[in-house]
Amino acid sequence: MPSISTTSPPDVASRDSDEWNCKSRDNEKSRDNEKSRDNEKSRDSKELDSKSRDNKQEQADYYYSWVHSHIIKYQTPALGLFPRRRSSYVTDNVYCGVVIWALSKVFARLNDGSGRQIELELTAVKTMRAILCCFSKQLHKLEKFKKQQDPEFCLHVKFDPETGEEIPQQFHNIQIRSVSLYLFYLCQMIRSGLVLIYTLEECHIIQNLVYYIERAYRIKDFGMWGQGRKDRPDEPELSASSIGITIAALRACDGLNLFGSGCSHETTLFVDPDAVFRNVSILHSLLPRESKSKDVDAALIMTKGFPAFVVEDPSLCSLIEENVEGELRGCHGYKRFIGDRGGRSDLSFLSQDPESQIDSQTLSESNLSNAQEDLEWPFIILFQTMTCVFQGRTEDVERYRSVLDPLLFNTDGYPTIPLYHSSRTGTNNTRTTAFQAFLILSELLEKQLIHPHDIDYRREKVQSTSGGSPIIQIALLSESTAFQALLSTYGITSQTPNQIESVYVWPSKKLVDLLYYHGSDEKLGLTGRPKRPLGSLCTSRVWKIDGKSVVCIPLYQDKQDFYISKDETFIAKAIKSHLKFLRTHWRESSRPTFCLFLTSVLFKKNGKPLFKLLNTLKSGKFKDIPIKMGRLQELITAASKKEVLNAAPNMDFHEHRILASPVLCRRTLSIKSLTDSKTELSSSRSTNENERKEVDKEYGEIVAECEALSEEDLLSFATTDPATCCNVIALIELSRRRGKDYRVDGDTITELMEHHYKTQDGDWLALRCCASFLRKTVDSLAPSVSAVIASGRSLSFGVHGQPEILVEGPMHPRLLRGILHDQVGEQSQLHSSLQQECLIYIAELLIDHPELFKGILIIRLGSLIEVLQSAQRLEQRPLEKLPPHLLSKKIRNLLSADQKSKEGQWKEHRLITGILGRVPDDFPSRVWLILQHQNIRFFCGEGSLVSSDILSTKVSEPYFAMKIERFLNCFPTDTRHFVIELFHVLSATLQRNPEVNLVEEFPVLEFIEKSEVRLEQSFEEVSKKFIGCLIKYEFVRLANIENCIVS
Repeated sequence: MPSISTTSPPDVASRDSDEWNCKSRDNEKSRDNEKSRDNEKSRDSKELDSKSRDNKQEQADYYYSWVHSHIIKYQTPALGLFPRRRSSYVTDNVYCGVVIWALSKVFARLNDGSGRQIELELTAVKTMRAILCCFSKQLHKLEKFKKQQDPEFCLHVKFDPETGEEIPQQFHNIQIRSVSLYLFYLCQMIRSGLVLIYTLEECHIIQNLVYYIERAYRIKDFGMWGQGRKDRPDEPELSASSIGITIAALRACDGLNLFGSGCSHETTLFVDPDAVFRNVSILHSLLPRESKSKDVDAALIMTKGFPAFVVEDPSLCSLIEENVEGELRGCHGYKRFIGDRGGRSDLSFLSQDPESQIDSQTLSESNLSNAQEDLEWPFIILFQTMTCVFQGRTEDVERYRSVLDPLLFNTDGYPTIPLYHSSRTGTNNTRTTAFQAFLILSELLEKQLIHPHDIDYRREKVQSTSGGSPIIQIALLSESTAFQALLSTYGITSQTPNQIESVYVWPSKKLVDLLYYHGSDEKLGLTGRPKRPLGSLCTSRVWKIDGKSVVCIPLYQDKQDFYISKDETFIAKAIKSHLKFLRTHWRESSRPTFCLFLTSVLFKKNGKPLFKLLNTLKSGKFKDIPIKMGRLQELITAASKKEVLNAAPNMDFHEHRILASPVLCRRTLSIKSLTDSKTELSSSRSTNENERKEVDKEYGEIVAECEALSEEDLLSFATTDPATCCNVIALIELSRRRGKDYRVDGDTITELMEHHYKTQDGDWLALRCCASFLRKTVDSLAPSVSAVIASGRSLSFGVHGQPEILVEGPMHPRLLRGILHDQVGEQSQLHSSLQQECLIYIAELLIDHPELFKGILIIRLGSLIEVLQSAQRLEQRPLEKLPPHLLSKKIRNLLSADQKSKEGQWKEHRLITGILGRVPDDFPSRVWLILQHQNIRFFCGEGSLVSSDILSTKVSEPYFAMKIERFLNCFPTDTRHFVIELFHVLSATLQRNPEVNLVEEFPVLEFIEKSEVRLEQSFEEVSKKFIGCLIKYEFVRLANIENCIVS
């Protein structure tokens, strides 16, 4: 085979070779040039990196020296606390620990081999553990306070720097904010990899500190500045800044394993998500104010920004920013609040430098107490700067820095931030280690030696979990196979408890009992989570206990809960509210999952509301909420899971399963079909309607009849079968005469009442009387109170016309039970149940329809019931005999009707608004105008409104509105609205005739009586009579106002 030449012809080969060589030489030159450029770039890059690294190393060394000379130098060698003269405060130590920890991050980034990273980390650890040591000396207080929230048992946050013993303070030491700040940064440091917790006992202490702060939304404290109400500094109040940092701490703690990932679930922190929600709710009710007495406060900077970042509404953040910048910013920093004169609250910012010879008492008296202007604090600029760094607002960082730099002075070669500035006494250059920590931390962030995520791991978690509407998973459980078959004929698929053997379904109360052991430590004298009810967020999780899956039914379905759970229409409404709540407040990436336990009792009378709802849920959508229904075993895969510690001692999982009670089982077996049941019900309705006129007596009438009966007749009446409300009231009268332990047919009266309470499901008056007698209380009552307070309103318990019990803040369930059953129950036993019902419905309405409560500052439950009872008398159907869902409907209709047109219905309008306590939106500003116009005192009995009331407050402050409300309470309900109309007339008159002056002592009730106004008259007629009375009885000094009629 001939060979094949691989060469080209000579001439062609030569030409191609020359071209190739030229191209090759050109390519080589090009590659050489590129290599040269790359080498140059590499050299330049290395030089830049080297220079940058050298520069950062120099900066790190500079800050290391600064931190040592201004902060670490003063740390006590034995315990590790930072003293402020002879004391040590939690907040100071936390921030000193944070800046040391932050600086260690700088050396970690540089991979410095000098050992400074380890040294700084261990110094920060020593500080945080020193604080833990101080708290561990107060565990007896911690255990009491987490249950009662009594100021007497609150943790002290001021210690002896050498021994860690608490130092009693001159004022109440309620500082929830300090404990929350400590927990917040403790969790941040642990998430960064620091080992701060060494033993299981310490884990239990931290868990109990979480329980300690969970109810910050109902704990009045002294806020960031150690000062209570603006007008009464020794009286604590709810503070937005304290609640804000608590929310941040709870979110940081949630799910954190104190020993690190992969360790025992016993060392994982449990945070009640419903407690977080309530804190958020109360926070937003206060914002953009700091508290009821402080409308603008610099502490809110730390709430919306660094370190808390808990205000997620951009418009609300902007409003807070505008208020602070507009009213508190000065040339040398920020005022802490309007009227900041320093005073006693300034003691928290005095010198911490042991070398300083300034006496704190002398400084307070000489420089602060006589100040006539608000002080300005430069350190607040640092929090604004750090907030801007976190949010990437570079221009604002530079702007704040240009303001701050001229204020700094030099100490030992390092910048130092002043304490405060006064235009009268100048700048106070007292050095504080806490302020120095703020300054150094701010500079580390500004110069990008550390990044925000280096010291805030929680923010990344929060941002990743907030998002769209979650898919809500629902599993249906039937009480028995017979009822399951019945439901299936209507297209509703369910499971029985026996068909979900791999999953345990518990009442929520059993989980409450289990969590009582989470964090408990017999050696330390600590129990676990206080026995508080679990809310919707907690009961929508799958719990892993001892490797077993546990699901809870919602609280409103718990058979041991209040009697309203027997009302099928109420249950249907509760399920809808539950779904809306989960859509709005679920923050986890996994799906909320819960069980509905279906019993024949819920369908016996009228199952239509539940059937309609269940069929809607089957479609996969409820309004705009995505729903998934299915078998519980299948839903668990995508459900939110929560791991808790091992089961409680001797806990039997099967014992706590949801099973149908014997009563329910008998009823189930007796049901032939739901259709038969409905037919029987409709046929019995006509009979009931005919009998209603005879038997529908009011509660008071039945009580009067029973009181007139002899004991023998009472016994006969009480044992009549079947039991009705009359039998129950007879038993109550018998117990009043003979005691609750008196036996009737072998059973005590209490036992008989318990039996009636469990077996009754249609006689609502009987159920309400039983509940009152047995002192039953709704488990979710305290959250309902919190919902009312969160709306900015107060709550009044008590029967109309009798002394009221005013609640102006969230309250412990134990205290609520005392109010309802001891104080209200003494006025009227039935009201202790009715007022609980009304409170639950009102809380729901406030969330769904807040416009119905416009102008109502105090929600008076007794007055509300009085109005409803009057309306029901006209319908000849007593209010106390209505089912719960109809009662809630009546409340909504009443509040809606009150806001409709008043034309032709003036008498009804005045009576209803007088009883409900509604006032127009502009009413406080009208009262303010009159009090500002001249020195005057309006009075009625012991109540009064005086011009001096406006000196220490603003028209927009809730306390001023409350002063007006208390004054209006001095008048009878049929006169109250006339008082409102009178002030309307007076303010309009003074606006049009500024030369007119009223008498300095104005007897309001006497004036209204002399004007002879009537309830049915229109406002125009009433205003004419008021003007005439002003002139006739010389309540004014000038009489030429005949034409000042208000339309």
